[in-house]
Amino acid sequence: MAKIHVNLGDDSYDILIERGLIDKVGPMIKELTDADRVVVITEDSVGKQYAAKLNKTLHAAKNLAVRFITVPEGEACKTLRVLSAVYDAVATFGLDRGDAIIGFGGGAVGDMAGFAAATYLGGIQYIHVPTSLTAQLGTAIGGNVGIDTPNSKNLISSIAQPRGIFIDPNLLDTLPTEEFHTGLAEAVKIACIEDKDLFTIFEKAKNDVDLKKRLPEIIERCCRIKARLSEKDEFAEGQRMLLDFGNTIGHALEGYNRYDGTVSHGEALSIGMYLITRQAEKIGLTTKGTADRLKYVLEFLHLPIHTDVSSEDVLLYMTNDKKIWGDSIRLVLLKTIGQAYLYTAHLKNLHKYIVTEND
Repeated sequence: MAKIHVNLGDDSYDILIERGLIDKVGPMIKELTDADRVVVITEDSVGKQYAAKLNKTLHAAKNLAVRFITVPEGEACKTLRVLSAVYDAVATFGLDRGDAIIGFGGGAVGDMAGFAAATYLGGIQYIHVPTSLTAQLGTAIGGNVGIDTPNSKNLISSIAQPRGIFIDPNLLDTLPTEEFHTGLAEAVKIACIEDKDLFTIFEKAKNDVDLKKRLPEIIERCCRIKARLSEKDEFAEGQRMLLDFGNTIGHALEGYNRYDGTVSHGEALSIGMYLITRQAEKIGLTTKGTADRLKYVLEFLHLPIHTDVSSEDVLLYMTNDKKIWGDSIRLVLLKTIGQAYLYTAHLKNLHKYIVTEND
């Protein structure tokens, strides 16, 4: 079992990674939280495949009452309407300050469940058991939790650290090929900003089998990097902002499509990473050849690198980007593969850096 300790003082926690962990996590959660009741927030597709496993191990823990709540799939769960229904269900079950909420699903479920836990009764314990590749690659690390508004992703948000994260790569065995590829966009992002050797793994892979064999290693490497950045910058005011590489354009594309699944998070991230790198290279802010290396890996993973959405529309949906400070925005750019940096751009000049149209 791989164990990663995230050192945040009183808010420190561990990330455990092991195949088959889902079958024994119940007593571990009970010991960690000492809760009398837990509410598991999950989505329908996850519940159908794995709820019975989690329910069994939770009931193996002594004196632990369990309730499952099913929410809509993906970003559709991150609304005020769904959050209100979750509050009502949690209150009806009788959770108090000593109890816990478990997020059992992908990154969106983790965001919403974590926000519900952070705001219910002033904050209760939260555990994440991620089931998607994107989520297992570390979206819960760092404590960013929140929900969306119709026009902005994670506009209603907070930072609340989980009590623990339990990752079982076996939960990915039934992952459709397309979701495997879109999930790996997150790993490519982390490789781009701080792990050139991880990027080389993608460059040298011949097929999906090569990558699946190394999946536990890829997950652990990504989690360690995200944990280290979170320790250095808990409130995302500096180096942790590097994790937003690709999201400046990516989140705008998701917002343009009203988070309706037309473009997945992984697809939007892929487009965002490539377009910002291509433009930064053109104006001399990124080493020549970097965009081509990134393009090769993204296309190998069958991920998109272009969009039909105009630069003007992308800029319109960037108005609530959390990296905007006054009349400037901090863009995440690459010096080269494995080295990212923050670049401050004036909002009136943003059109120079955000270009979606093809040459």
